[in-house]
Amino acid sequence: MEPGAMCYMLSKQGYLDDQGGHWHPHLMFFVSQAEPATWGADLPGSPVLSFHETWEHLTTFLVPVRQWSDGTEDR
Repeated sequence: MEPGAMCYMLSKQGYLDDQGGHWHPHLMFFVSQAEPATWGADLPGSPVLSFHETWEHLTTFLVPVRQWSDGTEDR
């Protein structure tokens, strides 16, 4: 994944893995080695989640959204 890339995962058919199953619709941002807290990620009350992959030198930010691609609300 190129640093600075962005993707969206809004389909109800999206599947993470056998453990995570289907997850909420969300946006993903890929940034080169960013400190998650500087983006407000993983802080109390923040909707932004992060994964810091040191072996890839990449930080991934996930921002859940309220609607699926078909316009229905995520519950």
